[in-house]
Amino acid sequence: MSRGDRSFLRANTFLVAAAALPLVVVGLFLLASAIPRWTVEPPAYDLLLRATGPYDQTRPRVAVDFSVRDGRVEATVRPLAAETYAPPTTLFLFDHETLQVRAIPFEIPVITEGATPITVPVDALREVRVLDQPIAPDGYRFESRVSRGPGIVGDLFGMNRYDPHAALVNRGRVVPITGLSSTVYHMPLYALGWVVTDGQH
Repeated sequence: MSRGDRSFLRANTFLVAAAALPLVVVGLFLLASAIPRWTVEPPAYDLLLRATGPYDQTRPRVAVDFSVRDGRVEATVRPLAAETYAPPTTLFLFDHETLQVRAIPFEIPVITEGATPITVPVDALREVRVLDQPIAPDGYRFESRVSRGPGIVGDLFGMNRYDPHAALVNRGRVVPITGLSSTVYHMPLYALGWVVTDGQH
């Protein structure tokens, strides 16, 4: 083989390697993203969430704060002072089987201005028990995020993307929490706890 042939081969080998490298990187990234979906079990517990929305003048002038005590969900309701406002808070349940979100109804009790705050159970959740811990027994945790992506590699090859602003995450597997209204979607979202039934722990 002549020197010219060897030079031509080396030049073409470099071009082929340069063209193939991005494809290899993309393939490795896609494989790394897919492996957790194959090896990590889907969520086994529903997640109770609370979200705040924009101020609504039609709602009672009270502040409502949801919390978990001894495994039960309760609401503390306090009247607002004159000329003060509080964004309404809503409870949501993320169903781990359907991957859907639904609002939990709560009827705000009547309380007069200046009255002492009251704490009442949330009737719609009387029959469930909630674990107020950051990680579910199956290893999933709640994450609130703005965006995620593969970083500089994704930027170079157009793979960076915006994710839903909330998800359940476990060892690399990401389960998006979707279905929230556009109003709530852009408001802060917080996890209250994991819903368990008899026999679960």
